[in-house]
Amino acid sequence: MTRIAVLGAGGYAGGEVLRLLLAHPAVELVQATSEQHAGKRLDFPHPHLRGQSTLRFSPHDALEPCDVLVTCMPSGELIRRWPQVSPRAGRIIDLSADFRLEAAEHARWYPRAPRSVELPRFVYGLPEWTRDTLQGARYVAVPGCMAHAALLALLPLARAGLVRPEVVVDAKTGSSGGGATADRSSHHPERASALRCYRPVGHRHTGEIESATEHLAGMRPIVHFSATAVPSVRGVLATVHAFAARPLEDAAEPLRVLATTYREHPFVHLLRANASASPFPEPAPLAGTNHCELAVDVDAERGRIVVNAALDNLVKGAAGTAIHALNLMLGRPETEGLGFRGLHPL
Repeated sequence: MTRIAVLGAGGYAGGEVLRLLLAHPAVELVQATSEQHAGKRLDFPHPHLRGQSTLRFSPHDALEPCDVLVTCMPSGELIRRWPQVSPRAGRIIDLSADFRLEAAEHARWYPRAPRSVELPRFVYGLPEWTRDTLQGARYVAVPGCMAHAALLALLPLARAGLVRPEVVVDAKTGSSGGGATADRSSHHPERASALRCYRPVGHRHTGEIESATEHLAGMRPIVHFSATAVPSVRGVLATVHAFAARPLEDAAEPLRVLATTYREHPFVHLLRANASASPFPEPAPLAGTNHCELAVDVDAERGRIVVNAALDNLVKGAAGTAIHALNLMLGRPETEGLGFRGLHPL
């Protein structure tokens, strides 16, 4: 059994990592850390873990050696703790933004937490696009949740040369994307009925989408990214507006590109018109799952290709992709421990 510890397991993403690890048949959860909950049982902040484990949280500085460490700390914390943390784990999967970008680009988007070029490079943990590199990897950086959805929609079109290198991404997200620590804007009375664009420009996922598209599809686009808060707890819905780089063979060409790209990938599903009573992606049926749903439509008159991508920000957008990457790193079946398929109605 692979011995796994979770650093910073008191938050929402950490709780989902714990849930998935406790049900995984090939791993043993040996430690979980939280400064706020040190000494308390895992189910103290995570009621969905009741009866699942007798483990108690440890302080961060009490981290013990393990085979794999999953880190769920706020951005900047793994960089700061690297000298103490890295010797204690053979492999590390990080859910923060600390290692998603090259050092120079990271400094541009995260100036308060610059990363030394001497620190190791992490594999970008987008399994549908970096599956081969993840196999046997030592260090993995899980993508940001909204960037993740946008990239699954955009990358096939970019790699196929179907779209111009300038796209618009409108991402909607639930309140859990803001984490477990409330501020004025995320406090329930302020957030419960909110439908507001909270970051029209300058969101950090802009740079992540641009960088990942360049590295994985060979085209660096200009990305116009906006993030909108919606009155839900879980979920991301990213709408990608791209513009055809050439005349399309027909209106179904983008659909064929997406279908071919994800045919062998078990966690991405392409919805087709008239094949379902709900032919457009929405996050609710995906809550708790490691699945992403896509749908594409084409405005042939204007050459606009619109792809919608929905996922659960805490699972496919965080914890589930960490486990997916873990499976590939360990040579396990990639769907192992990720079988939950969602609920409806919810």
